[in-house]
Amino acid sequence: MNEDIEYLELSCPDCSWSEVCGPAGVARWLRAAKKVRTGREPQYDIMVALLLGTAGQLTCPRCGRTGLAAGPPRDDVLWADNTTCQSCSRPIPRERLEAVPGTRLCAACRQAEESGGAGEVEYCPRCGSPMELRLSRSAGISRYVMECTASPPCRR
Repeated sequence: MNEDIEYLELSCPDCSWSEVCGPAGVARWLRAAKKVRTGREPQYDIMVALLLGTAGQLTCPRCGRTGLAAGPPRDDVLWADNTTCQSCSRPIPRERLEAVPGTRLCAACRQAEESGGAGEVEYCPRCGSPMELRLSRSAGISRYVMECTASPPCRR
């Protein structure tokens, strides 16, 4: 592990879901919690402290429980320096590394790359939620527009 970067593990006490976050993951969780704006990210140590204080307000993506636990990662979930996905910065599962040695992308990012859906995620400048390309039809003209995926969607 890189000694300069502090990794955090977010976990749900109810369903045993967990995620180890590096710099990109910490920023993603803080943007989703509307604690950090896109493009205005403070220093990483400040973001770590902010995530530790905000963890009780975060929602588990698996079971929907509000209140995640945050702390240093357990020894059994630590990974080597080169086992994080280059696209999403999440850890690549050990099984994938054994099946495809030397891979640089997780299975989801590889599939998105092969299907042509790969690319950097755009975030809403107003609320920080991911944006999605959607088809808009009006007056007989079809066009694609970027729309916020927040529920309910914010108005830009």
